[in-house]
Amino acid sequence: MLRGIYTAAMGMLAEEAKVNTTANNLANVDTSGYKKDSLSFSTYLKQEIYRTESLSDEQKRYAIGKMESGVVLDESQAYFSQGAIEMTNRQYDFALQGDGFFTVEMADGRQYYTRNGQWHRNNENFLVDSVGNYILTDGGERITVNDQIFVASDGSITQEGVLTGRIAVVQFEDNTGLRKVGDNYYAQTEFSGEPEQNFSAMVVQGGYERANVNAVKEMLNLITAQRHFEITQRVITTEDQLLDAAVNRVGRV
Repeated sequence: MLRGIYTAAMGMLAEEAKVNTTANNLANVDTSGYKKDSLSFSTYLKQEIYRTESLSDEQKRYAIGKMESGVVLDESQAYFSQGAIEMTNRQYDFALQGDGFFTVEMADGRQYYTRNGQWHRNNENFLVDSVGNYILTDGGERITVNDQIFVASDGSITQEGVLTGRIAVVQFEDNTGLRKVGDNYYAQTEFSGEPEQNFSAMVVQGGYERANVNAVKEMLNLITAQRHFEITQRVITTEDQLLDAAVNRVGRV
C-alpha cells in the first residue's frame, strides 16, 4: 500500500509539471517569437538501487532495495518549430523564416539570442527590443537607425541608399541545448555549441513571428493534466484508507 502511495505521488508530480508548463505556454500565446516548452519523462521499471563504497582500490556494490514502476520528469525543452508570421507593415518589426536567432546585447554587455523581432528606435536612435536591449549587427555593433530603414531578406540594412550593416542572425549546432533565461531570451551552453552566422534564414521586415503555441491544443492538454492530477489524488486517498483499515481494524481482529 505504501508503494501505491509513492507511485501515485510520482504521478501527481508529473501532472503538476504538465500543468505548470502548459499554463506557461498559454500565457505566452501572444508573445512574439515564443517557442513552447515540451516535457519528457523517464520511467522506472523494476530496478535495483545500489550503494557504492570504496574499499581500497576496488569498488563494491551493495543492493539496498528496489523501486517499482513510476515516472519522473526528465527535462523540459523548447520546441523550435516555425511560428506564423503576422504582417504589420511597421518598419521596425522583423521576423525570421527558417532556423536562426537575432542577437541582442544587454546593458551589462551580455549577449543573448531571441526570435522576438518587435523592436523600436530609442531616444538615442539605436534599434532596441521591447525591454530596451540593443540589436546587434553581424559585426557585434549596435544598430543606429534613421527615419527610414530598409532591410533585405539576408538582413542587410540600407539607410538613405547606403548599406550600413547586416542584422546578426546566428544558428547553433543544437538548439535544444540553449538555456532559457527569461523575457524570451536564450543563452548558449556547452550543449548548444557556439553561435555561427546563418545566411540561409530569411529576414522579413514589416512583420513578426507569432508564438508556435496552439491555444486550443494547450487548453485540452491543461484540462487532461488537471483531471489526471485529481485522479492520482483520489488514489492516494484510497490507499490511505486501506492502510488505516489494515492498521486499525485488521490488527484488532
